Amino acid sequence: MAVRPSNDVSVDLDKTEVALIIGEEDGAMSVRVQAGAEVPEGAPALPAAQEIVLALAMRLLKDPDFHDEVLDWYYDHLDDDDEDEEEGDEPDEEG
Repeated sequence: MAVRPSNDVSVDLDKTEVALIIGEEDGAMSVRVQAGAEVPEGAPALPAAQEIVLALAMRLLKDPDFHDEVLDWYYDHLDDDDEDEEEGDEPDEEG
């Protein structure tokens, strides 16, 4: 019997962290949320990080146009990061 390598990957989260996990299954997007700790029953509200991640997950699942908007924003800002790095490399004129 041959042993196949596992496709599972483990990520450790701090108790205050929340992960948005996006994948593809059979050509469709899969989205899940993993929290570093469970919210106690009866808590008056979700912590801000969990609320934001849940909102993003819902938007990704329910608004197909949002995928394109996120990618457009990402590609529009890639150049900004390159420009910031180049500005940091210039010698200081006051030196």
